[in-house]
Amino acid sequence: MERKNPDKIDKPKSTKKRKACKSPRMSQYVLSQLPEGAVVDFIFYEDFDNDGKKEAVIGVTRFAPFPPDSAVLIVREGKDGIGHEWFMFSESANGNEQAGVIDNAAAADTDGDGLKELVVSRVYGHRHEIDITVIDWDGVNPYQAWYSRRTFFHGSMDVADLDNDGTAEIIVEFGTEEGHEVISAEETCYHVRKGMVYKWDGSSFCTHARSVGMPYASFNMAVCFLKAIWQRDYERAYSMVMIPPFSGLAGLDDPGLTAFKDYIVKKVMPALSRNIERGKLVPAEPYDTCCHFSGPEDDFTIELSRTGSGVKISGLMISRRRV
Repeated sequence: MERKNPDKIDKPKSTKKRKACKSPRMSQYVLSQLPEGAVVDFIFYEDFDNDGKKEAVIGVTRFAPFPPDSAVLIVREGKDGIGHEWFMFSESANGNEQAGVIDNAAAADTDGDGLKELVVSRVYGHRHEIDITVIDWDGVNPYQAWYSRRTFFHGSMDVADLDNDGTAEIIVEFGTEEGHEVISAEETCYHVRKGMVYKWDGSSFCTHARSVGMPYASFNMAVCFLKAIWQRDYERAYSMVMIPPFSGLAGLDDPGLTAFKDYIVKKVMPALSRNIERGKLVPAEPYDTCCHFSGPEDDFTIELSRTGSGVKISGLMISRRRV
């Protein structure tokens, strides 16, 4: 990961300053600086540069003329009145020619220096690919302290102090291609998601794996269960279920793998086969306790229950679709 080092940044190219002028209200001043066709994405009012005075840090996206682009407007009030500068994003991941537009932002101390940094995610295109930039201040000069150098498919970004050590982590969740043997790979569909955390180690942001939250913990389990059945990996599928209640009252008499496999082969595989052979299953919006998938001929509803170690499959209902 790239080190957070202000000496490596070509600061004059990343900011555009304007002289201070007297103005009765900061809000009026900000409005006077917004370009035509622009909207405000976020506003933070914090002392980012540690000069004892708060700055207004405002995310701005301009939608006209096309294509849209984003920048950060920094407004501060001094003895000579109100002045501003623009922070321009200097990088785009994976060679994207089109500029990203602001997706989310947070103000938090991510490097343990006691001062807040600005963390911004930008989104690219219809695949909702996001990248992440951390903006810090060297005196009064903002600079790009860190950049993800990659995008995250169907990504989402958050910032929180997960381990309560006083320093916030950057939390990312994103879509994967997992399970596309059985579910649709259309970009507009729901996808199995993974999570990760960027944590400052004193010199750089290092990555750590993180479990996804609900309802995607349930959705991931449901897709992996269907995939295991389709690939005839009955032992893996068996490890994902609660018996009983998955197999109903019959599970009271024989809760073993052999009985589970016999049930899947006779009751589930025929329906799964006739649907996947004609097209993939299309997932609906997931919930904590159930996930619904529609095939060309049948609907599949997987019920889930929380356990001490996470979540498991507690039921599977298959119903023929009405034409």
